[in-house]
Amino acid sequence: MLPGMKAALNYHPMFVHFPIVLWLAALLFELLAIWRTSDELHRTASQLLYLGTLAAIITAITGLAAQNSIPPGDARVAVGIHEALMLTATSLAIALCMFACFKRKNFTAQLRKIMLLGLVLLTGLLILGADRGAELVYGYGTAVNWATAQQQK
Repeated sequence: MLPGMKAALNYHPMFVHFPIVLWLAALLFELLAIWRTSDELHRTASQLLYLGTLAAIITAITGLAAQNSIPPGDARVAVGIHEALMLTATSLAIALCMFACFKRKNFTAQLRKIMLLGLVLLTGLLILGADRGAELVYGYGTAVNWATAQQQK
């Protein structure tokens, strides 16, 4: 029924886009919350951060499982860098979630700026880590079943 799923070497690629989109949306909404001094926009940013972090944890689990499908060589080095960046980003996101949760009742303008700084740092780590993931797929061809691709020719 789903031939793409059947051909997948691992499930990691199906999850990677969720934390990316949700964390970037959280940054956007936090910027808007500060600009408009809106508690509602801040709550939306926090909820997007929570969802993105949950998605990142699932993505990290699938990524760790996907490591077994990477052949030895240069791609392994890129996997190590990608893994370190994304696990650091996920750890920062968990810390930001705890900060947002524990301070939710009295989030002052100063605390919002700290949250914004954390989301900017998270976005920087996210961009670097996602770039390494793209290098793995497009540069090294990981998660591509070369044997099947050659049979199709």
